[in-house]
Amino acid sequence: MQGQHDGYRRGGMAPGQRLALMGLVSGGAGALLGAYLGAQQAGRQYLAERAHRLPTTVEGWFFYQKWKNYRVIMGSLRGAARYAPRLAACVVAFGAAEALLDRAVGHVQAASSAVASTATAVAVSLAARLPRSSARRARSAGLAVGLAVGAAQDLAACLSGHPPAYVDWLRRHR
Repeated sequence: MQGQHDGYRRGGMAPGQRLALMGLVSGGAGALLGAYLGAQQAGRQYLAERAHRLPTTVEGWFFYQKWKNYRVIMGSLRGAARYAPRLAACVVAFGAAEALLDRAVGHVQAASSAVASTATAVAVSLAARLPRSSARRARSAGLAVGLAVGAAQDLAACLSGHPPAYVDWLRRHR
């Protein structure tokens, strides 16, 4: 399907399609991660709250494990509900910034991915009120991830026969 944003396609998708897919996939990944972390935390908290009076009978251990499993399931659901929207919002913000930069520059390039991921990392660091050392690490990780994502997208574009503008420029000015 040809659209008005064909010049800004990444991964064979228009920006709107890509943002929707990025949100869904990252939301699912965030839910899985949150469920795992929430379950771990709930299990540890249950043990910590009851360590001073552990059961002594078989029946007591049965009910202890039963209630622990309930708490772990609830902690898992709470963790999933907490992490999914956060991760999805961060990834969609990165995708939107990347699409806006592509549009501002006039073509798709790896630098847009690097700048967008760095800007997203800085925004998340400010929103989370991270200390300077953690914010610096987040900014560096954002830059590294952005360069890797941009380079991978540019390589895929080259292999599909639609090289980025800077590759065409390099070929003309050799």
